[in-house]
Amino acid sequence: MIRRAKPAESYLGFGMHKLFNLRSLGVLLNYQIIRYEEIDSTNNEAWRLIDCIESQNLNLNLTPCGTAIIAKRQSNGKGQRGNVWQSALGGLFMSVILQPNLVAVDAHQITLCTAWGIAKALNETGANVKLKWVNDLLIDRRKLGGILTETRIESGQIRYAVVGIGINWTNKVPESAIALGELPTSLSSMDELIEVVLSGIDLGQTRCDREGILGILAEYLEMLSDKNVRKTIDGRELQGQIIDIRPTGELVVRWEGSSQDAIYQPQNFSVGYQ
Repeated sequence: MIRRAKPAESYLGFGMHKLFNLRSLGVLLNYQIIRYEEIDSTNNEAWRLIDCIESQNLNLNLTPCGTAIIAKRQSNGKGQRGNVWQSALGGLFMSVILQPNLVAVDAHQITLCTAWGIAKALNETGANVKLKWVNDLLIDRRKLGGILTETRIESGQIRYAVVGIGINWTNKVPESAIALGELPTSLSSMDELIEVVLSGIDLGQTRCDREGILGILAEYLEMLSDKNVRKTIDGRELQGQIIDIRPTGELVVRWEGSSQDAIYQPQNFSVGYQ
């Protein structure tokens, strides 16, 4: 259960503060939670918080790492490739601030580890969550949620990462999507969902720190909802199969009739829904 502490005074007037002690998957976690009724974007607010703390952190020795921003609604939620994330009441809209020990070229590991960890944690509740490269959570090939990671780079290292998570809970969704609150799981409230998602984030990041990305990638590949891909080039439809995912996030596809595997950057190729 979530134990609510007194409002924190350290974070300079941002939102409503609660310290959540979480016990999910047998792990005790501490997160500073800042809640809003409505905000433009939880990712935007996370960056504002980082900038505010860094500009005023004279002798306070504060860190925004481990803070989660949660909103009931977003007026301008962020999706992949500049798309707007629909943020209807009843969904989970959250951003978590991390400071991973990664170089800039490995930034996609944050998304891969987060997606894997959240899927693993949700599956402990009885859900059957699969993945779609690189950042989507699926159930029965329908979209349950997505992840958007933004980073700040200094001297080739990631100084901060803001990981935005959107998950359908009880909000209305289109036919191509699915809401977790309608399914038979052990989850009974939004707060329980928050606990599980945060524990999943911690699971993914902790394992990546301890063991590296390769073990997670092997399991991530097995959790893909569909390894078959299609692409139309010059009016000709190609069919192929995902055979690997590289540590820096690239997708490796083997097209039918081709003797050489193709490698795609996340920003340049979309798997789509089969």
